[in-house]
Amino acid sequence: MKSNVQTLRTNKVKKAKMKLSKHRELGIDSTIDIHEVATLMDTLKNRSTVENDALLFSINMN
Repeated sequence: MKSNVQTLRTNKVKKAKMKLSKHRELGIDSTIDIHEVATLMDTLKNRSTVENDALLFSINMN
């Protein structure tokens, strides 16, 4: 289960980086609001709740 949590975290970080990169490229034309940007930045800085994501992941696997 530990490797699944790490994989989940890695995938979440990769997606957050991609979204922020696209947001940076588009500038004011981006459709992402400031709250979503803050959430993505928290994900990159490891402030998100990975434990809750792992719990949801394990529930979906059952």
